[in-house]
Amino acid sequence: MGPQRCRQAGVSLLEILIAVSILGIAFTAVFASFSTALRTVARLDEHQLAVAFATSKLNEMLLEPTLAPGSEHSGVSEAGLRWRARAELAEERPGTAPDKPLRLLRVVVEVEWGNAGGRQTFRLETLKLRSTEGSGAR
Repeated sequence: MGPQRCRQAGVSLLEILIAVSILGIAFTAVFASFSTALRTVARLDEHQLAVAFATSKLNEMLLEPTLAPGSEHSGVSEAGLRWRARAELAEERPGTAPDKPLRLLRVVVEVEWGNAGGRQTFRLETLKLRSTEGSGAR
């Protein structure tokens, strides 16, 4: 009988390198998907903030007792949202008296956010019926 070779059980260096490479590729894919998910969440948060802000400004405009066609307001919020609100005459009909017509106003609020490379805009609009009698909002 010749010398017996003793075969040792274990993992070779090549197998370890292949396993580490596969793990590295898998971790890279997982972290890339986390990064994408976080960017998406940030964009949704910005959009949700813009929607809430636009709704608030629209409600302010609707509650304004002197709201008239041609009213226009604009500004920048503390969060950096640029906004513009305006009221336009959508339709005018005879009211209770010839000198007191009913006016249907279109109230529009636009909110803009983002940087120069990725501007986004959200727009809300509604209608409000007004009479010209005093503050007579209906």
